[in-house]
Parts: sequence; C-alpha cells; structure tokens
Amino acid sequence: MVELIVMAALGFAALVVVGTLMAGAWLVFLPFRLLGWVFNGLGLLLFLPLIVLFGILGVVIFGFGAAVFFVPFLPFALLAFVIWRWVRKPRSAAATH
Repeated sequence: MVELIVMAALGFAALVVVGTLMAGAWLVFLPFRLLGWVFNGLGLLLFLPLIVLFGILGVVIFGFGAAVFFVPFLPFALLAFVIWRWVRKPRSAAATH
C-alpha cells in the first residue's frame, strides 16, 4: 500500500516537472510564434488585392451563370405575381384604420 502511494507521488512529481518544462518551452518559442503570425499577416496584406480581384471576378462569372439559369424561371415568376395580384383582395380605406 505504501508503494502505491509513493508511486503516485512520483508520478505526480513527474507530471509537474514535465508541465513546467512544457510551459518553459512554450515561453521560449513564443517569439517565433509571434514572428510567424506577423509573416502570415504580411503575406495576407501582400495578396489581399489579388484575393479581392479574383473574388470579384468569380462573382461576376458565376453571377452571370446564375442569371442565365434564372431566365427560364422569369415567365413562371411573372405568372405567379399576376395570379397573386389578381387573387389578393384590395383593401378599403376604412379597413386600414
């Protein structure tokens, strides 16, 4: 029974040591992580005009393609609008108050 308690205490001490070393390593490598984030940000700023250009180009190309597919839908939409206007009851001036 005593051996089990001693092994648990040694295991806990090992975990504390490993955790401390990991925290120290994290602090040692923190400046390199920050530098990596800075370089990622600079790369984003460098390629941001290209990202915007290709985004607008994609919206124009795919937007035109979507509009082409909506052309056959327009007569049905117009028919539905006309039926809706025909079925809808006109409101009288007294009913709005």
